[in-house]
Amino acid sequence: MIKKGFFLVALAAVMLVSCDDDNGNEPIEIDTEGQFVRILASDVEASNYYVINPSEGTLETVAGQYAAGRLYTSPSGRYVSVINTSENSAAFFDSGIEGHEDHAHIKGTPKWALTKSTGNRPVHFYGRGDNMLVFNDGDGTISHFKESTLHSEASARTFSIGTAHHGAPALFKNGTIAVTQKDGSTAWTLPERVRVIDMDGNELHASTIQTGGIHGEAGNGETVLFGCVEGILRVNQDGTQSLIANPTSFGDEWIGSILYGAESEVFIGFDSGRGVYEIDLATETIEVIEENDKLVAATFDWEGHNLILVYSDGLVKVLDGHGFTTIASKNLEINFPESGSTGAPTYVASEEFLYISDGINGSISMYKKENLEFVSRIDLPGKPARMALMGSLAHDDHEH
Repeated sequence: MIKKGFFLVALAAVMLVSCDDDNGNEPIEIDTEGQFVRILASDVEASNYYVINPSEGTLETVAGQYAAGRLYTSPSGRYVSVINTSENSAAFFDSGIEGHEDHAHIKGTPKWALTKSTGNRPVHFYGRGDNMLVFNDGDGTISHFKESTLHSEASARTFSIGTAHHGAPALFKNGTIAVTQKDGSTAWTLPERVRVIDMDGNELHASTIQTGGIHGEAGNGETVLFGCVEGILRVNQDGTQSLIANPTSFGDEWIGSILYGAESEVFIGFDSGRGVYEIDLATETIEVIEENDKLVAATFDWEGHNLILVYSDGLVKVLDGHGFTTIASKNLEINFPESGSTGAPTYVASEEFLYISDGINGSISMYKKENLEFVSRIDLPGKPARMALMGSLAHDDHEH
């Protein structure tokens, strides 16, 4: 069931501002969001999902199966993976927009795709090309989805990779997979090793480095980096591995979140309450971008061009991903829960705009990325849990 609504744009961001004064200036068009960009938001309490079209100021409520799904944009941008770990559910939502390099077009209405998975405790998602993988912590399996068959195949293909653990897969360009491995050398649920397998779970390259625990991963198609107790575990497509050691200043701390900016071609390590770091593959070193105990979030924009940093006092910074110079820095009104993570703000950024959710008051705020000026507030029927961008950044609609 889909319900439609509208939200008001607080500033005149979707209007033409007339400057026909004595100087004869032409009308100036204020920047608006791309016509094919959509936001999907899950609800903290209800099993509703909200489809937002910022350029037209519309909102649709689509009934789902479970509340508070974690959302991950598919490689093409058309779909969003919706994962509910406790309910053993991995599903996909279709934006109805098919993007190409220089244009996009509407392929249908926003709706749920057919393919689903009921793997045991699905957690980590990873996609590349047509392939998408979800790691099931409860039984050590991987659910394999293809974007091209999401409307024709009812169930995902699932294959085993060994012992159950809190693991993660990452795809290489050649279709092989770097996947975590639990060898039992530590007592916790985190894995200690990484090996390379094929799409059926067969081992191609065995692990050569044992760590004290692994969490967080990102890849560029040829190399995958995993956060580990000792530093960063580097795994290459040919199976070779190396360890990038933590700086001595880390002490017992380590990086458990890794990001990759596709456009800027950089790997970032993030440790909440500590800092954000560049992981240099050429020198195999970890370099400080900024250390601050108020840092609570770091994310790349959709293209991987700009790095967004968020602080517990409401400060937000937009950095150039190529050199980490500050493009914009401003204190914004961000609502953090007094305790716990329920209702915590989440952040997504498109080519021109930054969106920040308010899971306490039930809204999403939109800001210009270049200067962090407020553009609008999107009021939702419920309280947003997670957000993901979907659709396309293309500005033209071509007929085939």
